[in-house]
Amino acid sequence: MTMLKRLFDFYLNASLHIGLAILALTNITEIILKIPSQINLNIVVFFAAVVGYNVLKYVDVFTRNRQWMYRNPMIIIVSVSSFLVACFYFFKLETVTQLAFIGIGVIICFYPFLRKYGLLKMFLVSFCIAVITVGIPALMTTPVTIDCYLTLVQRFLIVVSLLIPFEIYDSKTDDPMLRTLPQQFGIHPTKIFGMLLVIPFLLLEFFKTNPSYSVLLVSIITVLFIHFSSVRKSKYYTSFWVESVPIFWWLLLSMI
Repeated sequence: MTMLKRLFDFYLNASLHIGLAILALTNITEIILKIPSQINLNIVVFFAAVVGYNVLKYVDVFTRNRQWMYRNPMIIIVSVSSFLVACFYFFKLETVTQLAFIGIGVIICFYPFLRKYGLLKMFLVSFCIAVITVGIPALMTTPVTIDCYLTLVQRFLIVVSLLIPFEIYDSKTDDPMLRTLPQQFGIHPTKIFGMLLVIPFLLLEFFKTNPSYSVLLVSIITVLFIHFSSVRKSKYYTSFWVESVPIFWWLLLSMI
């Protein structure tokens, strides 16, 4: 049992779960917008998400304590391997897709400087995820339809909402200088903010040519996760269950 827990913790700590969630969001876009699945794109998205999240998550720890990498060699191995795989398949993508990824990479470079601005940090992460999982796959469509733009806005809204439980959980350890939403406005108003964003996410679906009613169930699940989030929840509540929402959504669409 201890070994299974260690493997599960490694799966979460190495950002493999979030990588799968980002991949799920990309495949959701392909299903909703009826875009042919691009295996090279999916591989880049997954492995780039893994290495990207690991860098953002552990760069501060590494700079403060160089011994960290010697105590966590498997995370380093996963990160380096993911980087190499992502680079290999990156060069198999079309030029326009490569340029889009480079643009997002440049934006992500500003993340360390925006961490002290809690609201901007959350919106930056949501914007990048929306562009990666909707904007880049939409480049495969000709022409880009109104459904693509609506899906892009929806993705930004739902990602911001799904980040609310993380903001609440982290508020107990976050530096007050970060000025995150819970720190500035309190936990209850932050929950209300996250829930309100689900409303336009849901309503925009019905302006599409082919609406998917799966968004209704996703909206309900997201609201429930926000409602029950607190600083006292286990880390698995956010790191596994909340991050599993896109994976559940992907499986739901795949079975319809």
